[in-house]
Amino acid sequence: MKKRLLFLLFLISPLLINGEAIKLKSGLIINGSIVGQTEYILNVKTSYGTIAINQREVEKIMPDLHRVILKGGGEFIGNIVDMDEFTLSLNTDNGLVNIDVPQISSMEIYDYNEAEKQKKYIETKHELEEQAAQELSQKNAQASDLEQAQVKAAAGSTISASGLEFDSDLEKLFPSKPVVEAPKDVYVRYDNKNTPEEKQEPKKETKKIDETSQAFKKDFSKNNFEVFLGYQNLPLKLDLTEEGLSDKEDISSSNIAFGISYLRKINNRLWFGADLGMGMLSKHNFEPNATTHIETSGQAYNIDLKANYYLNPKSITRLYLQGGAGLTSTSVNKNINTFNGTDWIQEDTKTISSTNVSALFGLGIERSIADLNLGLEFKGRYNTYSGKLKGSDNLSFMLAAKINWYF
Repeated sequence: MKKRLLFLLFLISPLLINGEAIKLKSGLIINGSIVGQTEYILNVKTSYGTIAINQREVEKIMPDLHRVILKGGGEFIGNIVDMDEFTLSLNTDNGLVNIDVPQISSMEIYDYNEAEKQKKYIETKHELEEQAAQELSQKNAQASDLEQAQVKAAAGSTISASGLEFDSDLEKLFPSKPVVEAPKDVYVRYDNKNTPEEKQEPKKETKKIDETSQAFKKDFSKNNFEVFLGYQNLPLKLDLTEEGLSDKEDISSSNIAFGISYLRKINNRLWFGADLGMGMLSKHNFEPNATTHIETSGQAYNIDLKANYYLNPKSITRLYLQGGAGLTSTSVNKNINTFNGTDWIQEDTKTISSTNVSALFGLGIERSIADLNLGLEFKGRYNTYSGKLKGSDNLSFMLAAKINWYF
């Protein structure tokens, strides 16, 4: 717990200094801390130095926003409203978000993507101030007392152009003060040690993100479990030459398949894991002669290592490609019945098996709905067969519906 607390303080401490985002009437936003203020001037400390900003230039002063970058990818932008060693609460445009501290990679002041514009503005300010100071110094060294007074007045208008001062009489007639924007009303989470006797309800109802929804969990979870049910086609052929038939008798199957799958997150796009599936084989009947009847049925099992690559992982409806490899075990039950003149008697039962390497490929789509995800997958499999199933076609296909959960 102490390590987690130190980690949080290490991330947060450089950002706890009071900061503001000062929006100018030109549209530019300056990130910094107000270190001094007069009726006409704001002295602001920024990453590029301290500058004086004319109050007339200021449209409003907003609280600083922070950018929270997550280890698994993704980010949130908003005001920090509460924190402890376990959770950081951030007020974003979409409502209050509680973020687990171990999920945080780094934090920084959000510069509204205007860092280069801010730097150029501040450098220009410094150049104008230095130029005005040099002109004043040169003229002071050469002028008389009366001329010095005139030079000071001229220098004042030059500095005024740079935004450092302006005519006080004009300001008295047309006073201009920036509008200070207060932080949005939010719900603040309290722990047991610091719970006040009465909690003041906010004036405005804050929209909260449902942290139990799968749309929210998919960005932070490391695990994915799914159940699938589908329709599978297996183009199988069986050697029945011992029974007086062909060596490529068709026992193709189109039947139900089902299974489970587990995936582990590598990054936002790539998930790696394994699945276990089972499909039933359709029944087939053969009559090599009037007194012999052969019936076949069976099952097919798949154990695969697979990977899902998401093309749009941040969307509620996500597309992905699938690939992998594994083992396919096909088991065919062959029942031989004979007719004794009055009834059919089961004479022999045999099991024909083939276990071989297979390759998996496919694509899928899933959509987050409340506390689960619904999806559809189209899978292709390249199988190899041995023994009495050796003449079977290598490609098989399955269309499956799935339900999965992130956790």
